[in-house]
Amino acid sequence: ITTSTYLFLFVFGVIIILVLEHNHALQNMSWHKSLFYALFNSSTTRSAGLQTIDVSQFSEGTNAIMGFLMFIGSSPSSVGGGIRTTTFAILILFLLNYNNNSEKFSIKVFNREIHAMDVQRSFAVFTMASLITFASIVSILIIENSEMTLLEVFFEVMSAFGTCGLSLGITSDLHSTSKVILMVLMFIGRVGLISFIIMLGGRKEPDKYHYPKERIQIG
Repeated sequence: ITTSTYLFLFVFGVIIILVLEHNHALQNMSWHKSLFYALFNSSTTRSAGLQTIDVSQFSEGTNAIMGFLMFIGSSPSSVGGGIRTTTFAILILFLLNYNNNSEKFSIKVFNREIHAMDVQRSFAVFTMASLITFASIVSILIIENSEMTLLEVFFEVMSAFGTCGLSLGITSDLHSTSKVILMVLMFIGRVGLISFIIMLGGRKEPDKYHYPKERIQIG
């Protein structure tokens, strides 16, 4: 799952950069130079944040997609951040395999069934990551008092959460409080959201009793 998801995101990033920047940042470049620029910048969204071309030259659409890739981040047990590739894969597999009429729902992939606990953790990580990054974006926009655009702040927040290091060049101009928010995001992205949740709430002992179950209408 890790390898196939990483490959999919890598190829997706390359195609997006080539298509959206063909008549923009990569204009007047040879095909092989454009290809290697796209290859490097797609992979750098899940690694150390090195760049061979200034990402501020990219279009808004490309930077938005790169921010999304940084939000997903790298693979588990790596030095990268984000929600991790396996979390993203489980979320997509859940949507593809969801059956509203099935009482015993399970996700099957590569001749295996994914444990229900991992599915729950994936949704917990995605929900926490979405709330934290959204709150960070809103907070920085308020602190900066409209001096930064939404895309610039979005890109900066996703880069910090993914511990990526890419920037549109606004980092040095941010208020000290905004920089603290980015530092906290880098810490959370590095230690992992599961570890962060456990650090805040601690490990809970299993319940010794259960209440009657009720059905709630969804959607």
